Amino acid sequence: MSLQLSTDPAPDGHEGRPRTPPHDGSAAGEDRLHAAVRRRWDRVDWTRPIPPEALVIPEAHYMDVAGLGLTERQRVALNRLFACFTCELFIHFEGYVIRYLERSAHRAPYLSAPVVARFVAEERTHAEMFRRLLHRLRPDLYPTDAAPPRFLRWGRGDDAALRLAPAGTFFLLAWYFEEITLFVPQAIEARPDQSAALVAEIMALHAREEAPHVAIDERVLLHLHERCPRWLTAIQTALALPYLVYVDSVVGKAWRRLVSSAGSELGLDAAQRRRLRARSPTQSDRLGTESFARKLEGRGLAGARPLCWVLRRALRGDAT
Repeated sequence: MSLQLSTDPAPDGHEGRPRTPPHDGSAAGEDRLHAAVRRRWDRVDWTRPIPPEALVIPEAHYMDVAGLGLTERQRVALNRLFACFTCELFIHFEGYVIRYLERSAHRAPYLSAPVVARFVAEERTHAEMFRRLLHRLRPDLYPTDAAPPRFLRWGRGDDAALRLAPAGTFFLLAWYFEEITLFVPQAIEARPDQSAALVAEIMALHAREEAPHVAIDERVLLHLHERCPRWLTAIQTALALPYLVYVDSVVGKAWRRLVSSAGSELGLDAAQRRRLRARSPTQSDRLGTESFARKLEGRGLAGARPLCWVLRRALRGDAT
């Protein structure tokens, strides 16, 4: 029996979501859907000031900033760049989901058309809101709400990766990346004194709306593999590793651009640049990876244990 996912897949205890309005592909249908998706975001108070002299996101989420030997001005400016980098990461990863679902949703027949439409609309809204937040954080770098990213740039490799990704591999990776986003608010809540209220609200609302996406990714992945031979499931699971290596290279290049930009803007010396370049996974990377690994191992998916071993091993290696 094939799965027809509900248009309201929020798990028990998750804040309810408005039902997806009828969507027939018309302009009016798209407008109704967009209005439904924007309902929560329209309640955000974007006029709240972000003090220029204050930290906006916890430093420990990224690295031991104290070890860089920065002045207070440099510390605050670097923290603002960290927040911008996070926004760009989310925008880039939302782009993966949007493009894949628009081009290849037919590879997952268990996703109904209303679910795909809402999924894409929510991801588009998230990207739009993070662009808006970028403009608030650094209007000099992002002069409008539609300004292009400074560090993460979409390339031909991204398009090729999406075209070639089997559905099982894609939904596994989408589940993993979205699982990580759920833990960003936890890092912020641990240090409210280092967090701007607007940034905290955006990250929390984003995580609440990503939780049902994680549930969709997981359920579609498992139903796809229920209908695949075990050997094929294992191959699609194993393919996640080269894709992760590719994504890591994309993020690594973007981080080096940030280091170069920060070095010029803040006047960092060679030693500070080297230490900044050698960043480790964030707190949400670590918490999200462990959460994802526990869930995946519990599902008995072919190839899951080797993949989870590699993910955990990589984090331990970065910690040493």
